Amino acid sequence: MALPKFMIADDPVTDPDNEYIIHTQEPRFIAKFVADDDENGHIDIVEEIDDVSGFFQKEELALQVLLDELDQWYRDYLGWLDEDEDDEEDD
Repeated sequence: MALPKFMIADDPVTDPDNEYIIHTQEPRFIAKFVADDDENGHIDIVEEIDDVSGFFQKEELALQVLLDELDQWYRDYLGWLDEDEDDEEDD
């Protein structure tokens, strides 16, 4: 079984305020969405499992493309959560 490219992880006991995104393909890392203000935010790599800089050493644009993809995936995930909550309220 292949793992999904991105997975959500949280620790409600010791870190209830944060939700993390695991990138399961090389270079593997753990990231989180950081809110810049009420409307904007960015993805921040908080833990490297593989050497991300070394992996993208000659392709900085490729790293930005990956982070943009992760950002969009996370925003889609949040949209899915909102839709799921709306569906539950309608029941």
